[in-house]
Amino acid sequence: MDRTVYSGAEGFVVNYKTLWEPLLFNELQGRLKGPKLLERGNDAAAFSLSGFEAVAEEIHREDFVFLQHIHPYMFMGEIKGEASDFPIFLNMLEKVAGYVDKEDVVVCQCRIVAKRMLSYTNGELTSELSAFLEREEYKVSAQKADTVVSLTVFDRFAYLGVSRAEDNVSRRAGGVLFYSESEDMICRAEFKIEEAFEVFGIQVKEGMKALDLGAAPGGWTHYLNKKGIRVDAVDPAALDDALLEQPNVRHYRMTAQEFARIHGEDTYDLIVNDMKMDTNQSMDILCEMSRLLEKNGECLMTLKLPKEGVQKRINVVRKVLGERFGTVRIRQLYYNRSEATVYVKNKL
Repeated sequence: MDRTVYSGAEGFVVNYKTLWEPLLFNELQGRLKGPKLLERGNDAAAFSLSGFEAVAEEIHREDFVFLQHIHPYMFMGEIKGEASDFPIFLNMLEKVAGYVDKEDVVVCQCRIVAKRMLSYTNGELTSELSAFLEREEYKVSAQKADTVVSLTVFDRFAYLGVSRAEDNVSRRAGGVLFYSESEDMICRAEFKIEEAFEVFGIQVKEGMKALDLGAAPGGWTHYLNKKGIRVDAVDPAALDDALLEQPNVRHYRMTAQEFARIHGEDTYDLIVNDMKMDTNQSMDILCEMSRLLEKNGECLMTLKLPKEGVQKRINVVRKVLGERFGTVRIRQLYYNRSEATVYVKNKL
């Protein structure tokens, strides 16, 4: 499927965290031409806007900070929230299927965002739509899909469309993640760095070396070590005992500033910073530590978001780090709470 099918889109559906809805809506209005809000749901909204190709290009040009998932819709139908809605869904699907090549591998992603109780579930919708496509001899596989058929059900209307998986921001329905806890997991912060690796496409290379600033109790260090990365963990506080037994983990019980003075000749492929401190302090430390970064090195930093002036804070971070690094990306990830994650890559 190529993007020419997007010319048939009537609008799009976005998923986000309700806390950040005003900021996302400002992003959409500022970067897209004339989207009109049609309907709100739980952590979701539908907008009308002719075509979707320009939206997809804008998504890939620069991150929408507060957008977790998006899909175009070609058709919308009024619903009752009862089993009688299924013929409406299948009728829309039959029309949308015409946009899909039989050689494409397809996945159906269905999400109910209605604020009232409906008589069917996400799973029932997904099964019904997937079965229809299989009867029509389409290749359906959640693991191998490059094309996504998306159905989002609000209180009054349902919106159905098709898109390339890479144009949906997240490959998961609604951008909702469910990482499983492992028995040796140290803390839930590991989910945050796991998601960041996935979202920003960080690749693990043989012999990779990382610096973890503010490492205690060691969740990010644990994740990096499990990926086969050698980690220097810096924090005056103690690490989890299990990490101290790992041959590829070294703990430096000192501040980041002290470490920089003593170990100024070391270099790293990756620097991560999950310290709970003021944004300006975190940026200053990251910029100082960037001299320890390899030429093509990457960094992750957690950005604590204030209660007021969030967009101004993000703009400052983008400007300051943009002057120092070649690439700057900022996303409010699913496993972020009152924070966002910053990714930077060193200039070659």
